[in-house]
Amino acid sequence: MAKIVIGVIRIERRNEEEKNNTSRENSGIEKIIEKSGRKPTECQCEKCQSQCKTPCLGTPDDILRLIKAGYADKVAITDWAFGMAIGEIPFPIRMVQPVKTSKGCVFFKDGLCELHTLGLKPTEGKLSHHTLQEENMNFRKSLTWNVAKEWIDTKNIPVIIEIILRLENRK
Repeated sequence: MAKIVIGVIRIERRNEEEKNNTSRENSGIEKIIEKSGRKPTECQCEKCQSQCKTPCLGTPDDILRLIKAGYADKVAITDWAFGMAIGEIPFPIRMVQPVKTSKGCVFFKDGLCELHTLGLKPTEGKLSHHTLQEENMNFRKSLTWNVAKEWIDTKNIPVIIEIILRLENRK
């Protein structure tokens, strides 16, 4: 009887963790959709493919999913300095992102993102599109800023710590 109760408790905890993880993932992308005005898209035109020369920015949740899926060797610590370069913020934002190779994003293969069909595409890639919108002209609405600032949101500290620990353990 005790084994059954313990098993039920474990299942309930796992279900609760999955709900929390799903709600964390949704709240992050939903927050970015609200701020940027962008909606998920799947355009595969040449202009959209050309954006893959630079890896898509991912939120801490995006990057943790990549690492858990076995792609730890394809991400690296980097600094997002665009906001600082244009004078909008006074510091670079340290984050972990997909590696950029001499050909572009490490996940760009045969004209497509290999993460797309796996449901692992980082948030910027899910929401990026070749059309010019208001958010392209307003830093606070920009997609990259809204993804980057997830790395300085204190709510994401536990996820960032897990990312760092997992990257340290791969060595």
